[in-house]
Amino acid sequence: MFTFDFLDARHGDCFLVRWGAPDQRVMLVDGGPGGVYEDSLRDRLTHLAPGGDGAPRIDVVCLSHVDDDHAAGLLRLLAEIRRARREELADPFDVTRLWFNSVEELVDRRAPGLSASVQPLVDQALTNSGAVKASYGQGRAIRDEATALGLDGNPLFGGPLTEGAETTLDDLHVTVVAPDDVALEKLEKRWREAKKRRDPDVITAAYTDRSVPNLSSIVLLLRHDGRTALLTGDARGDRILAGLRAGGLLTDSEPLHVDLLKLPHHGSERNVERDFFESVHADHYVVSADGVKHHHPHEDTLRWLVESRDEDDEYAIHLTNDIAFAADALTDLGAERSFEVDVRPSADPALVIEVGDRR
Repeated sequence: MFTFDFLDARHGDCFLVRWGAPDQRVMLVDGGPGGVYEDSLRDRLTHLAPGGDGAPRIDVVCLSHVDDDHAAGLLRLLAEIRRARREELADPFDVTRLWFNSVEELVDRRAPGLSASVQPLVDQALTNSGAVKASYGQGRAIRDEATALGLDGNPLFGGPLTEGAETTLDDLHVTVVAPDDVALEKLEKRWREAKKRRDPDVITAAYTDRSVPNLSSIVLLLRHDGRTALLTGDARGDRILAGLRAGGLLTDSEPLHVDLLKLPHHGSERNVERDFFESVHADHYVVSADGVKHHHPHEDTLRWLVESRDEDDEYAIHLTNDIAFAADALTDLGAERSFEVDVRPSADPALVIEVGDRR
């Protein structure tokens, strides 16, 4: 069994990966923006199988990158566990490990000590910018909570999750596709520019235009029992393709086929181009968005996706919310084509996809 539960994360990401039987394992990827933990995620987690201490077990929590619409719910989760320990109560959830790249780790991977030298400027930006506070600030808070809970260090990887890193967790093989050296070089350049100019506005701009969160986004290729899933966070399509090629997972001879592809950055047209969908085909395409705060998924993205496939190809496009402009675009694109559109019913807390039913 290889199952994905995509929660209503509004304009963000929050989903469970479940695999193995009869002893099911669980990965939680991202936690959505503020309110998602209280509205749906916490209840979903309470129904997981118990771990050794009787609390619902989460084998791994993965934060793709430090951005509010991915990080806020995970911060709530870790803070609740820590609060219970301070009050000498039982842990509400049994979190075994956390995978998470702090910006400091990524910057220092290429330039040891650089992040510390820029820290005073980051602190100024935190004070002056809501964008920095919502992204970097939450990342720092998650790092601190993880340290206090003994979850730091990226267990099984033993360091930052960057291109080429691999591990296996209970028959789930995990390959890190991004971030790569090009992305890390751009992060380093931003930090060096801030240091040279002694200007916190450089840090602020990097979070306002989302370049730092998106460049640092973790992309994972998961493989279990002959099934595959590509989880893309908010990474750029060109960096995802570069990582796949570097790992020998994508060649020029034919597209990479996966069972499930979560579209990068909620289907934004700014993160992908037509060649991304021509290079990666899937049986299940998933868009996590609500179309409210941002115009996601963009009609161009949906058009590139559909036009990358033959007219008689059978696949499904899944939407975590009913979005009128996306539905209209897919209706127009679906003429004389064989794909299906699957929308999470508003009464259901999650869109559940069991991969492998199309091969």
